[in-house]
Amino acid sequence: MTLTCSALQWPLWNWTSKLATDPGLKLAEAFTAFSAEVNATPANALVPLQVIKDHSAATGPTTYGYVWRLGHPQTPVLLSFSNSSKVQGYNSSSSSARLQLGLESAYTNDSSNGGYGSFSATLFSVNAGLSHYASDGTPAWDLAGFLLIQADTTPGREFFCYTIAPIGTDINTQNHTLLLFRSPAVSGWSVVLNRSNSYTGMFYSQNSYTWSNNALVAASIIPLPPTGSDQQLIRGCGLYANTSSGVFAPGTIQPRIALPDCFWLGSNQLSDPRRLGRVSNPGGAGTFYQLAAAYSGATDLWYLNPPGTQPRAGWDTVGSLPWSTIPDRLSFCPLLTPGPVAMGPATGPDFLIDWSTAALGAAGVRQHPFYAKQLQGGGGTGGGSGRPSTGVLWPRGTP
Repeated sequence: MTLTCSALQWPLWNWTSKLATDPGLKLAEAFTAFSAEVNATPANALVPLQVIKDHSAATGPTTYGYVWRLGHPQTPVLLSFSNSSKVQGYNSSSSSARLQLGLESAYTNDSSNGGYGSFSATLFSVNAGLSHYASDGTPAWDLAGFLLIQADTTPGREFFCYTIAPIGTDINTQNHTLLLFRSPAVSGWSVVLNRSNSYTGMFYSQNSYTWSNNALVAASIIPLPPTGSDQQLIRGCGLYANTSSGVFAPGTIQPRIALPDCFWLGSNQLSDPRRLGRVSNPGGAGTFYQLAAAYSGATDLWYLNPPGTQPRAGWDTVGSLPWSTIPDRLSFCPLLTPGPVAMGPATGPDFLIDWSTAALGAAGVRQHPFYAKQLQGGGGTGGGSGRPSTGVLWPRGTP
């Protein structure tokens, strides 16, 4: 049980292929192996992973995808990707590719959607999740591509991350990075999807979900990563559950679920548009590899690879991909070690974040451990001792 980082590349990227040596089934192979190790850990007995469908489930020559089950004691969900054409798609809606996340109870396992089944309702559904990189696609591009997978099966810090991106010169293709991870603070698997278009400014999205009250809900990244021209990467970001109303009940402490510590978020304007940037770790051992980037206004996703990290058997090392070493103009900023005022609730609430969204009206402010202090007057509690003893315009009476 250890961290692995594995890479494969192809001179011609063909997602429709059902050969065991091609991208689709190599991804299924890696996820199946990861699932087997994770499921063997007793602590994961109630959150097992399972491949429901892979490329071999496709019913048509241009259909491909997968369906993965993310286990949970009460509300398991399914992560589904499917595509029914070879149209590459250069924005959020111009291809038939769809990534969907939905409750298992809302899924029908049948031959619809090219063999990948259907949801009656979804938690999220996004188009253009992938492109078809091949000379017979639309438009026609003869491109190389790569599949990069990081996985850690160590109990208590399990995660699986894959990145799919082109190596060639097509400015219209999509890449995406998908991260599944476990945290002791939540009851199921959390999901981060980062997508970006290789052409500056055309397309970018980031979708994050974590568990709240036994349901997978949309989440924000906290704190906000640097964007634009900040030239900065930070570690220690976490997911923060959103609510439909935007507020939480008074006294509620919403946990921020820390991402695995080898993933960094930020901005690098010198990034290679193919997301193949690399830079040595200025703060110690290891190398940073760029998984996703989309220029101004978007967030880069980087992975810090510890020295000596090995690939899966039969796969290549991360260094085998054609990375470009970028100019060392980045600032690398690890956040403070989580503590009583850095991350809650396991180590206590963050007074400025975890409670501020719960401060509903005067009652919420009075119960806030930080803001309530601003209301305290001389010798009183929860709003002071009343009116001042001098300088008033009306009789005080008896305090």
